[in-house]
Amino acid sequence: MHRLILLILFIGSNAIHAQTAADLTFSNIEGYWEGAFIKGNSYQKIEVQFFESNGNYLSLQIMEEWHPQFGEFEIPVDIDSLGNIAFNTGHGRAVMQLDENNLEMVGYLEEKDPTVHIHLKKVPPPPPPNYLVEQVAINNGAITLYGHHHYNKIEPYRSALIIVGGRGCYAGSTSFDLNAKILREYGMSVFAFNKRGTGLSNGDCKTATISDFADDVTTVVNYLKNHPHNYEFIGAMGLSAGGWVINKAEEQIDFDFMISVVGPATSVREQQYQALSTGAGFYDFSPEVTQHLTEYMNLVFDAPANETSFKEMNRLLALAEKEDWMKMLADTDIPYTADEIESLWVRRHAYDPGTTLKTFNKPMLAVFGEIDWIVPYQPNLERLEQYFSGERADLLTTLVIPNAEHGTEVSGDFIDLPNGDSYWRFYRISPWLTIEVIDFLKTNNFID
Repeated sequence: MHRLILLILFIGSNAIHAQTAADLTFSNIEGYWEGAFIKGNSYQKIEVQFFESNGNYLSLQIMEEWHPQFGEFEIPVDIDSLGNIAFNTGHGRAVMQLDENNLEMVGYLEEKDPTVHIHLKKVPPPPPPNYLVEQVAINNGAITLYGHHHYNKIEPYRSALIIVGGRGCYAGSTSFDLNAKILREYGMSVFAFNKRGTGLSNGDCKTATISDFADDVTTVVNYLKNHPHNYEFIGAMGLSAGGWVINKAEEQIDFDFMISVVGPATSVREQQYQALSTGAGFYDFSPEVTQHLTEYMNLVFDAPANETSFKEMNRLLALAEKEDWMKMLADTDIPYTADEIESLWVRRHAYDPGTTLKTFNKPMLAVFGEIDWIVPYQPNLERLEQYFSGERADLLTTLVIPNAEHGTEVSGDFIDLPNGDSYWRFYRISPWLTIEVIDFLKTNNFID
């Protein structure tokens, strides 16, 4: 990668070479930059690495305020004849101008009112990482699970955490898992893996049961228990439906701690009907529309797997398109043949975590979003407080994140302060999430 650094010293003169648009090539901006989006009196940090790959100009953009759910993007870059450097961002398309002498770049987002400015400053390449990421393959009978073991280079190793994802059959990038990226900086070893039937892991995610996924987690726990690092503590973090999976796995093993991020404490059946009720209010459905949605959900759970049921479900799905409640359903709530009714997701994952939660005698953190209609916090918080009562109450830590949705995200908005001031809150993952997770791990001596 060609790099050009030009330093011109004029003795007795303050003249500096002025860059023209014709001078600007991609080599002028290659490298690492740090800066922020600026709107009014607020900012949101962004890091950008500009690089060339196979003849394409690209930018790797890192927005830490969007971690751990997402926030790392590889985006093409364009440079026009006027010297404008343009690329998409998480907030819109940026148009930038380079000050090569001072290694700064300024610009704005197109079509934003009021204007959102961007200011970047070039920085040195980051130092070598203080962590290692190892690819691992673990056999669970005929299933081979592939993932990555993230750990700090500093010994001794105290704690390991397994990341267990939510409902969908998506692979995710286990080598760049953002939960691992955050936690390994605090000395936590993290194991992120592709659930069966996704990524490099074999098997069939679309037919797997909650018991299958729990068995896979148990296999990872056994791998870590026998690891040369000799971990003192092994825990799990369940994301959304992954909360059910880690509770199911706990029936077979003894986690030293559990973290549930927007994971239900109620049964699958209860959660689905709670989401139906809360979601109908969130979207302001009429009583008639809510009734149609309820009828469909009843069939999802209880309909016999025959042509009569299949016909009725398709009648209601046609109404779902017309009445705009299809967004309340996951793709695994929809059968494409009569036989598939019997293997819908809620039937393969019929589970109530109550037995586990009533008897789990180790520290647990449960995090909910205040405006999450998918896993509404009120019934789940009440259920947890029932389960962790009396002498076990101190084992439970709970957090309801203000204004947060199911992904623990908060939307962009102007926020009024008590003294009459205001500021623009950028869209982001709420900082409460990571702050509380780190505090929980430190308080319970799982990390220093």
